[in-house]
Amino acid sequence: MSYDLYMLTPEPGVDAMDQLEPAAESHAPPDPDALARQRRLASTLRTADPRLEQFDDELDGIPVIELSADHGFQISLMPDHASISFPYWDSLDPSELLAEIARTSSIITTETGWQLYDPQLETFIDPARDADEFTQAFGVGVSQVQRIASDRPSLWRRLFGRE
Repeated sequence: MSYDLYMLTPEPGVDAMDQLEPAAESHAPPDPDALARQRRLASTLRTADPRLEQFDDELDGIPVIELSADHGFQISLMPDHASISFPYWDSLDPSELLAEIARTSSIITTETGWQLYDPQLETFIDPARDADEFTQAFGVGVSQVQRIASDRPSLWRRLFGRE
């Protein structure tokens, strides 16, 4: 399970999550300028955080650049939007996550004008302004993952029927 954020241009009267659907369903080739911007963003983000490893992929014919760090922080760059994801690990410090989110979203916004949408909070957010709400939502997710993990019998018990 992961906490997911999206960066896109808000359209008045359209739910941000609905905006992502047409992009995934479109089979038109991406605009060459958007592809060049996608590559520039990847380069700029990797310069800002050298821990990020780059993986080029394709999803339904759409080029995707994945940037991942060892601690689970992942950025997915598409021609028309981006996503930021990280696991609900209790070892992750919410204030450090917010600093990473702020740095990442600032770079993306500067290049694209896209804004940061948090589907957990169901609103566009600013990492500094909405730090308390983000920290609370992340904490709820961590608690839920811990609860689910503690409710599951261990692999040893499942395999060998032992306590």
